[in-house]
Formats: sequence, C-alpha cells, structure tokens
Amino acid sequence: MIKYVKIDGIHCEHCIDTITNELLKNKNIKNVVIKNNIAHITYEKNLPDKDIIDTIKKIDYFTKEEYITNSLKDIDNKIKLKEFAIILFLIIAVWFLINKMFGFNIFNVIPNIDSNITYGMLFVTGVLTSIHCISMCGAINLIAIIDSKNKNFKRPLLYNSGRVVSYTIIGGFAGLLGSVFKINELVSGIIIIIAALLMLLMSLNMLGVIDLRLKLGLNVRTKTRNPFIIGLLNGLMPCGPLQAMQVYALSTGSFIKGALSMFLFSLGTVPLMLSIGIIYNLIKGKRKILLNKIASILILILSIVMLNRGLLTLNIDITKPFNNYDNYKSSKLNDNYQIVEFDLSYNSYEDIIVQKGIPVKMIIHVDEKYLTGCNNELEIKDFNIVKKLKSGENIIEFTPNNVDTYTYTCWMNMIKNNIKVIDDINYFKGD
Repeated sequence: MIKYVKIDGIHCEHCIDTITNELLKNKNIKNVVIKNNIAHITYEKNLPDKDIIDTIKKIDYFTKEEYITNSLKDIDNKIKLKEFAIILFLIIAVWFLINKMFGFNIFNVIPNIDSNITYGMLFVTGVLTSIHCISMCGAINLIAIIDSKNKNFKRPLLYNSGRVVSYTIIGGFAGLLGSVFKINELVSGIIIIIAALLMLLMSLNMLGVIDLRLKLGLNVRTKTRNPFIIGLLNGLMPCGPLQAMQVYALSTGSFIKGALSMFLFSLGTVPLMLSIGIIYNLIKGKRKILLNKIASILILILSIVMLNRGLLTLNIDITKPFNNYDNYKSSKLNDNYQIVEFDLSYNSYEDIIVQKGIPVKMIIHVDEKYLTGCNNELEIKDFNIVKKLKSGENIIEFTPNNVDTYTYTCWMNMIKNNIKVIDDINYFKGD
C-alpha cells in the first residue's frame, strides 16, 4: 500500500535524506521515495496519518491531513497563487516604501570606496544571500554550530571559518580556470545570464513549481562533528546562489580576483550565519516555512534582475517596446551643440531625447552624497563611452548619427536609462 504526502520545507537532498531516514524508523514503513516535495510511502498494515504528521513535524518540516492521500493526482504541490501574490506584493511594498522614505534603492546603494568596489557588491550580495543560507539545509548548519554542553562562539566561529576558507579556495581555482578562456563582453553577458537562469530554476524548485535536483555540486556525506571540517565541506554544497558566485569567480579570469571575490562574498554571509542558532531556535514550523517561501520569491526577483543585467551586457533591452518618451528630458540647442543636463540620483540617471546629427553634451551634476559604488561609472556602449563620475560637473560628449533608442547603464548594469535619437529639429525648437 502507498500513501502520498505533500511536505513543505524541502529544498535540498539533505532535507530528503533527513525526512526519509526519520520515516523509515517506523517499522511499518518499508520504503520512502520523495519526488517534487511529495513522499511516496510504501507501508504494511495500518499507518495512521497522525503518525506521519507527528514524524514530519518533529524534524521541523510541515504536513497536515489535507496533504495526505492515497491518490497522487489529488495532491496540489504548487505554491498557492494567492500566497505567492501576497508575499510578492509585500516584498515590492517594502522596497517601494524604502525607496520613497529614504530616496534610494537598497540594492543600488553601494559604498564608493575604490576601484575594487566590485567586491564590495559581492559582500552585500553575501549579506543578502545569508537569509537564504539560514532557510536552506538548516539542519546541516545546526549540526555544525550547536553544542548543548558548551554554549559559546567557538563552534560557530570554526564553522564559518571553514566556509570562508572553502569558498575562497574554490573561487581561486574557478578564477584560474577562467584565465584559460578569453572573457569578453559577450562571454561575460552569457555567464551572467546562465547564473541568473540557475537562480531562477532554483527559486522555482524551492516554490514547488518544478522538480529540479541540482547536481552541479557534490553531495558529500560525513559523520564528523568537527565544525571547521563541516564548514569546508559546505563549499561543495549544491547551492544555487553559491554556484552563481562561482560562475562569477570564473569570469574574473584570475586566481587572486576569483579568490578575493568569493572571500568577500563569504564574509558577507558570516554575520547572520554566526547567529543562526538563535534565529533558528526562534523560527519553527510554519514560520520557518514562511521564511523559506519569502527567500524563494526574493531569489526569484533577484534572478530576474540579474537576467536583465546579463541581457543589457549584450546590449539587449527588453523594455524598449514599453518605453514612454513623454517623460524623457529633451536637449536644448546651443550653437553647434545640443545640451542636456541633470542631477545624479541614487537610483538612476535620466532618460533623454536628442536630435540626430548634432553633437551632444550630456552634463551630469553630482552631489557627493548621492555618489555610490554602483552609479559612479557610466557606460554608453554604442558610443564606446566609459565615464567615471566625480563630485561636481561631469561632461560627456557624443554625436548620434542614427535614429534609434540607445541604452546607457552603470558599470554593473543595475541602473539603466535610454537615449532616444529622433530626426525632428522642430521638436526641440518648440521645447
């Protein structure tokens, strides 16, 4: 006889192993196969639903009577549309409020330190990813850091030290491998798109929309209780964001840069991971599963943002058909130039509209307080322009000879604006 049980909170092979082993402790259960977050339980004699529910909840996953059936087709294993919409709305609402209240996009405000700011962004990415680290495979982390006899920072520090060392070494070898290949703009864009698609697939898998077992990492099993060793092995886990960062390290084409990028990314994950024991003890059952779903949707959003960045690197702007030119800032004709000027903001430059065939002077006024590691370098690829912005007046000159809409971005492709070129001199005379 077989029972089919939908289980919330499954995100990796370790989750599956943990649930399988716990269920098999019931001598009445002969076999357990888990596919797409559904346990196929083969049993003899009588198997009360309550026994299954209690077993699943005991190891901090979740199921209920409505999730248990004798017919596989009766199980709806997809995240509820209403639930998805509510979480997505709340995430967007929080982002919108932060944007309106403080005037910036938290994902774009990167400290403007020096030319190595790329790595600063990776540190911030690590901070954001640590939320995912907490929700994914928490049992492995708890094994490493919790010691019921000695409640101190030694084990968490050893575990996180192992992770940092592991990530750094893997990043170095990934960068070394990348040095064999020529990483140009085309290859860079493709790599970003691949990483974005990996994160997208992982988020859909976490949401139960698809059944995908990522085998790109090594499924390492160990019985060691040494937290440093477990931390080292953590770098080999099949984790989507981690693998996306490994792909980034590959794109650096350098052992040193690859190692440094992964080192700073791993440091970003440390603060929350150090306090994971406290956090994990506070978040149980449905609350932990809710956190998992929020993290899943956040990863989905970030993967779409990353995908757009990859496409922009290839000079593909999927938003062009939806552009509304009414809000574009138009140039002013002045002698032999058309001048367009604006103030730099945290989140964007300006969409502008200019006349074909007349040299353009784009003047950007920069207040140092709005200058970040993200917006401090502007690129107009179609005109081969790379401009490092500084406090004060910044002038960019180019001549648009063709009617078209061109995209210009920050160096990270996170900020995107358009230059609309038209052939209608009367449009500007009437402005």
